[in-house]
Amino acid sequence: MLTSRRPWGMLVLTVLAVLAGCSGSDSPSAVDSGLFEKRTVVTAGPEYEANPVISPDGQWVYYEADTDGDMDLYRVPLAGGSPEQLTHNNVFDSSPSVAPDGTHLVFESDVSGTRHLYILDLAHLEAGPVALTSGSFDDASPAWSPAGDLIVFESNRDKSTGLDLYLADPADGGVTRLTQTPEGVYCRTADWAPDAARVVYESNQTGYSALFTIAVSGGKGVQITPDEAYEGHPAWSPAGDMVAFESTRDGASQVYLVPATGGPWTQLTLLGGYWPQWTPDAGAIVYGVLDGSNANVMTIPVP
Repeated sequence: MLTSRRPWGMLVLTVLAVLAGCSGSDSPSAVDSGLFEKRTVVTAGPEYEANPVISPDGQWVYYEADTDGDMDLYRVPLAGGSPEQLTHNNVFDSSPSVAPDGTHLVFESDVSGTRHLYILDLAHLEAGPVALTSGSFDDASPAWSPAGDLIVFESNRDKSTGLDLYLADPADGGVTRLTQTPEGVYCRTADWAPDAARVVYESNQTGYSALFTIAVSGGKGVQITPDEAYEGHPAWSPAGDMVAFESTRDGASQVYLVPATGGPWTQLTLLGGYWPQWTPDAGAIVYGVLDGSNANVMTIPVP
C-alpha cells in the first residue's frame, strides 16, 4: 500500500494510516505550549487538514482536506485568511507538491480507480488536473525537483508487495526506476536535495523504517538514521545540511532534525508532529498535528 504521506506508528510499518483534512476561515495564532514549545496555528478546522507544503515564495500553504466529505486539495495564505479549494473530485486527492516556479501542483489521485499522478495548472483551475501517469498499479507521494525537470514518486508498478522510487518527466510522462529493492521492501515519501543530486526517503530495507539518501544517477542508498523506531516523511532543508522528519523514537510521533549525512538528532516538537516541510527561508517547519480525531497544520521555528 502507498503511504500518501500519512503518519505511521510502531505497528504501522506495513499498514497505511489514512488521514484527511478540512478548514474554515483560519488565521494564524500563536500557541504557547509552555517553556519548551511555541507553535503557530495555520489551520484549525473541525476535520482533518494534512500533508502541508509551502509554496516556493513562502506565501501559501497547500494541503489536503475532507471539508466536503471527500479528500480534495486546498491552499491558505501562510499569513492567514480563508482557504481556497483547488480540486473538486468525489475521490481521494492527496500529497500536493508545488512546482519550483509556483505555477503548478503535482499530486496523487484515485479518480481512475488506482492512484496516479496528476498536474494542476494553478492559473487555470477551471481546466482541471491532467494525468501524468496511468496503469493498473499505484503511484503516489510525488515531489517536484528543484529545477522542475523531474518528479520523484513511489510506486508498486514492478512489485507484488512493497514500493520503489521512480522519476517522471513532467513534460512527456516518461518514467525511470530509481531504487530496485526486493519484494516486501518499501522506499517511499522521497524529497530532493536542493542541488537535485540526491533524494532522501524512508525504507524498511534494514527491518525498521529508517531514512536513506540515494544519488539520482543511481547506486546504493545510504542510511542516515538508525534502526530504532519508525522514521519517515523526510524533508531536505533549503541549505542542504539538514533533514526534517517524523519519528516515534520516544513514543508519540514528533518532528526531528538530523544532519543530511547522519548524526545527532535535534527534537523540534514535544506535542506531536507529522509531515514536516521547510519554509523557503529555513526559518520554520510547517507540519501537522493530531488531536484525537482532528488534524491541523502548524508552524514551528527552527532554532
